[in-house]
Amino acid sequence: MAKVGYNWLNLPQDILLEVFRYLTPEEKANIRATCKYLKQLVDHPTLWMNSTIVLKNLQSCNSLFWRTLRKRRIRSVVIKEATQKKWQRMVNLLPGLTAVTIDVKKNLESLRTLTLLVNLQKLQLSNKLQMLDQELLREVTIFKQLTHLILCTSMFVHNSSLCHIAELTKLQALTLHVGQKSPLASLRYVLFRLPKLRELSLSSVDIWDNLSLCFTSPGMINSEQTGTGPFTEYVKILPSDLASLDLINTRLSNADVQLLSDSSGKTLKHLGLVLCSGITEIMLKRLPKQFPFLQTLDLSGCRLLKPDILLGLGELTFLKEIVISNNPHLTDVIMKQFQTLTDNRVHVAQKSKRNLNRCDCIFYFQSMN
Repeated sequence: MAKVGYNWLNLPQDILLEVFRYLTPEEKANIRATCKYLKQLVDHPTLWMNSTIVLKNLQSCNSLFWRTLRKRRIRSVVIKEATQKKWQRMVNLLPGLTAVTIDVKKNLESLRTLTLLVNLQKLQLSNKLQMLDQELLREVTIFKQLTHLILCTSMFVHNSSLCHIAELTKLQALTLHVGQKSPLASLRYVLFRLPKLRELSLSSVDIWDNLSLCFTSPGMINSEQTGTGPFTEYVKILPSDLASLDLINTRLSNADVQLLSDSSGKTLKHLGLVLCSGITEIMLKRLPKQFPFLQTLDLSGCRLLKPDILLGLGELTFLKEIVISNNPHLTDVIMKQFQTLTDNRVHVAQKSKRNLNRCDCIFYFQSMN
C-alpha cells in the first residue's frame, strides 16, 4: 500500500493538477492538509481560476488567509460583512480582483474603495431589504471598465436613477432583478446606449396597461400575433444580436415570443423562462423553430413541459443543457428516452450552473422550490 502511495506522488504535476480539478473545495482542503508537496499543488492558480470566495466576515481573515488567496490568484469574491478598514485592506491585498459582490446597504464608502481595483469587470450590488437610490447608482458609473453589472434590490427610489447605467458603455451583460415593475422608460434609455450588450436578465416584467407594438412592418403581422403581452414593449428595445436572455416572473404571450424570435432568433444561445406565466404548450413546441441555435434552455418552474414537448426539444441540434424543476410529468423513463434521442449530448439539470451574470435573489430560489 505504501508503494502505491509513493508511485502516486511521483505522477507528473500536470496529471495531478488535472485530477484535482474535479475535486470539490472540501476535498481539495483534505488533500492540502496531508503534506507540503500536495499543499503547494492544491494552491496552484489553475485550480482556482474560476472560483468565487465567499467572505462572510473580513474580521476573521488573518495574514495567512490573504497570502493563500494571493497565491491562488483569486479573482472573484463575495463580501457579506466588513468594516471600511477591512474593505480597504482587502483591496490592497487583492488588487487583481475582477469580480466583486457586495450588499451595499447604502454604504457608499465601501463602493468607492473598489475604484482602486483597476481590473474590476463584474460588479454585483445586492440590497434586498432596501432600495438602490440615485446617489448610489451614480457612484457605479465610476467603474467605466465594467462588462457585467448585476442589480438585485426590492425597488429603486426613482425609476429614472437607472439611467445612470447608460454611462457604462462597455457593458456586455446586465442583470436587473427588482421587486417592483421593471422601469420600462429608463430601461429603454439605457439599452439604446449600450452597444456591446449581449446578455440580459430581467425580473418582474408584469402587467402594463395599454401597450401595443408592431415590431415588424404592419403588413407582416399575421393573425397569430394578436394579443400581445407586456413583454412586447421590451422586445422593441432589446439588442437585435442578443446572445443570452433570462426572463424571470414575466408574463408572456405567444406573440411576445414570436416577436423575440424575429428580433434575436438567429443569435440567442441561451434562453431562460424562469417562473414565467402565460407559457402555453404551443409556445414550447415552437421553440426549436423560433430559436434553432439555443445551447442552453432554462424552463425552471414550467409545469407544462410534458413528455412529447421535451422530446420535441430534441430538435434543437445545438442544445447542450436544459434546466427543469417542479415538473410532475417527466419520469426517469422519459428522461432516458430524451437522452437516447439526443445521443446523450444534452444535460438535463434541476438547477442551472450558469452563474456568470446571475444573482442569488428570491426569484431563483422560488424556481427551485
